[in-house]
Amino acid sequence: MLNFIDAEAKHTELLRDTLITSKGHWGYSQEQLEEWKSNLKFEEDYISRNTVKLILKDKEVIGFFAIVKGDSAELDHLWLLPKAIGKGYGNLVFEQILSECNSLEISSFYIISDPDAEGFYLKKGALKVGEVYSEPQKRMLPKLKFTVMKPT
Repeated sequence: MLNFIDAEAKHTELLRDTLITSKGHWGYSQEQLEEWKSNLKFEEDYISRNTVKLILKDKEVIGFFAIVKGDSAELDHLWLLPKAIGKGYGNLVFEQILSECNSLEISSFYIISDPDAEGFYLKKGALKVGEVYSEPQKRMLPKLKFTVMKPT
């Protein structure tokens, strides 16, 4: 059973470290990870303005997600620690994301996906709508769109 709690301003470093540790699972070099870590900072107002949830398993943080609601909504982050990858938690987290979207009255959202996660989102029903250049990664990243079905 997973629990989801609101991230707070005091969690900025936890969010950054979780993201970097998760990216490390996908084979990025230590040098690349250190560069990202030094340039990545979650601002307190990012946490207060958006839906940012810590994912807990047995009271231990195993990941987080962030939904940005603006002109168009975006699943800005979904990261699980390596020990939580491949255990079905991603499916449970995605269900929670859809529940949050329904609560926020979000009918669709975009995802700029890490290439390693694209298949997961496509299996969930997202559609590839383009690509976006990532300066930090120096490559194109898939841009996906997911349409949220209303609960019946």
